[in-house]
Amino acid sequence: ARAKGLQQMEREMGLVAQFGGKTIAAPPAGAYDPPRLDLDRVAERYRAALELGAKTGVTPQLEFWGGSSNLSRLDQCVYVAARAAHPDACVLADVFHLYRGGSDVASLHLLGKNALRCFHVNDYPASPERARIQDSDRVWPGDGVAPWREIFAAFAANDAAPWLSLEVFNTKYWKTDALETARAGLAKLRAVVEKSRA
Repeated sequence: ARAKGLQQMEREMGLVAQFGGKTIAAPPAGAYDPPRLDLDRVAERYRAALELGAKTGVTPQLEFWGGSSNLSRLDQCVYVAARAAHPDACVLADVFHLYRGGSDVASLHLLGKNALRCFHVNDYPASPERARIQDSDRVWPGDGVAPWREIFAAFAANDAAPWLSLEVFNTKYWKTDALETARAGLAKLRAVVEKSRA
């Protein structure tokens, strides 16, 4: 299964490279459910993906998913990235998954500009509670309770300037015209950034 996963990753890296892309997400998709894996073994697997990335020119960013049995928290992701001992190792963080997995925003201070190249942006409401919240509960940036000021302060303190990538999983937003949705999302994202600077 791991060999097939690496083959799929290599194919997808090739597609990304064709479009001029330089990075790709490497989430715990194949290890979402139990059992919990040894993080040292996960680091070996991530290093294998990084070596593929060095061949293709597309760097895999280690992503954590808050609801996963493996790599659900930022601290686990940072450990695996460091343990992989590869110069291209980096982390893909997400405001929703920070909350869902129970990672404190203060932990973002561990990530400098080389470690954090992309940050997934959306927001989450105060209800349902952390244990029950789902991807479909995500809302526009600024329409929830995410601590944006602290998040952007952590980036600034570390000289980190990650790409902000808007993720929209709320099916209500899917019913709108795609261009209108993109414009609304960009406007919400810009407003959150500006408010956080004030």
